[in-house]
Amino acid sequence: MTEELMRVADEYLDRFVSSDLMIVKIKDKKYPANSLKRIFLERIRERKLTGITSYTFMNELYLEKI
Repeated sequence: MTEELMRVADEYLDRFVSSDLMIVKIKDKKYPANSLKRIFLERIRERKLTGITSYTFMNELYLEKI
């Protein structure tokens, strides 16, 4: 599942990076928000994506350009 989760996270990140949006709420019915957040943070670090973070606020998962 980790490899599949990494692929899904990379897809979300690629779409977010290429967009003009500054913040997006991620609502994925298949994967828990905590798992996605952990993978997002790992993939952001591994891919050396600067100015992007992932966090949860009031039980909602976000990607944000900072």
